[in-house]
Amino acid sequence: MKISLIILALSLAALSSSAQIERKPAVIQTDSAQAVKPGNKADQQSRKDRLKDLDLTREQKMKLKEIREANKTAKAAIENNTQLSKQEKKKQLRALQKEQAQQVQAILTDEQRAKFKASKPNDP
Repeated sequence: MKISLIILALSLAALSSSAQIERKPAVIQTDSAQAVKPGNKADQQSRKDRLKDLDLTREQKMKLKEIREANKTAKAAIENNTQLSKQEKKKQLRALQKEQAQQVQAILTDEQRAKFKASKPNDP
């Protein structure tokens, strides 16, 4: 009797665990300029990899980190501004990206700038 109850309990447990629905994480979509260009994450990673190949000095790395942190804060402010339309947010985020690129270029030496530009992937 005890064995049949144990087998029954184990069978029910096995059935309930195999019948559970597999849940996939929800995709969170933001209204930021992340969707400005397809493959944006890959592009960002590519830029980071290209910067790593430049043999930046410790001072340049610190300045780069400061630039990224400041722009991260500015980006969050734009994204969280409920008074802006999606188009206005995209426009401001693009301007912020251009400004950040100029700031990064400013901390590079002429040789590093040339190497960075030469390593840029060709757009089709």
